[in-house]
This record gives sequence, structure tokens and C-alpha cells, in this order.
Amino acid sequence: MGLDRALRGMPGDRATENAVRDVLLLMSAHAGEPLSAQAVADRLNRSEHAIQVILSSLAAGHVLAVEGDAYRYMRDPVVELDVQRFLRRSGQHGQLVQDNLARFRDRYGYR
Repeated sequence: MGLDRALRGMPGDRATENAVRDVLLLMSAHAGEPLSAQAVADRLNRSEHAIQVILSSLAAGHVLAVEGDAYRYMRDPVVELDVQRFLRRSGQHGQLVQDNLARFRDRYGYR
């Protein structure tokens, strides 16, 4: 159970990780509020199918609660710790990629 289990059920590519990060940020900002897959997709400007897969995986890992067609993020201390750890790790990785890209551009004169 938990975020690790939910992440194992999804592709490990960077685009999926960014989408999961966006979903977790949105759901944690609206903790306790039921949101449908369509509402999440509209707010994140992503396809509903991709969001539905992510929400289903997070629900299977007991990160989100399912109520009919809506998903709800409830602040559980253990899940919250996993989510914060994931968000911090993915944010650090994104910053590292941006720093490397900036260094490359500086070194080779791209602007």
C-alpha cells in the first residue's frame, strides 16, 4: 500500500512522473474535496484518459479515496510523508536537469 505501490503500476517515464506530481500537488491543495477525473484533467490541462489512469493507480495504492466517480485526498500522516518525499525528489530532479541544460548552453554558446 502507499505511493510506492501506486507508482509501480505506472510507466516510469519523465512525462508520467510530471503528471503524477501535478496531480498530487492539485489533490493535496484540495484535500478533503472530491474531484472527478474530468475536473482534474481540466485544471491541469491534460487528457482525461491519462489522468484517469493516474487517479486509478493512486486509488489502488490507497493514496486517494474513491467516492463514485470522484477522488478525494485525505491527509494521512504516512501517506503525506510519502507524497512530500516524492514531490521533493521529483522537484530536485527537475532542477538538476534545468541546471545541466543551463550549463550546457553557457558552455557552448546557446542562448
